[in-house]
Amino acid sequence: MDLTETIAPTSDQLDAVELVGGPRTFTITRVVVKGSAEQPVEIHLAEFPRVWRPSKSMRRVLVAAWGADSSVYVGRRITLYCDPSVMFGKDRVGGTRISHLSHIDKQLSVPLLVTRGRSAIFTVEPLTD
Repeated sequence: MDLTETIAPTSDQLDAVELVGGPRTFTITRVVVKGSAEQPVEIHLAEFPRVWRPSKSMRRVLVAAWGADSSVYVGRRITLYCDPSVMFGKDRVGGTRISHLSHIDKQLSVPLLVTRGRSAIFTVEPLTD
């Protein structure tokens, strides 16, 4: 018996905790830019009933990989995972990260801010069929 549905959070978005069991690959069906300053982007996924709202860092990775025009994202695939080391303020809360993307030819390394004044290289692998 699969208990996945019984542990799903009551949320309107994909949460990192839903990826604790391992990475999952999704197909993007739609990207909506909303007016909220904190969560301006909603990415709809064919294989998941709720939207994914990527963090600013993950949006930077998407733009570095696929460009700023989100209309080209539709039909592309993405593998997401739960990274338990993600910090919110001084707390380690975990977060959703990208591990693989379709439509890239080789490994992609993007410099991202880790904390104020400190950056690190974030690496994404190509997603093959």
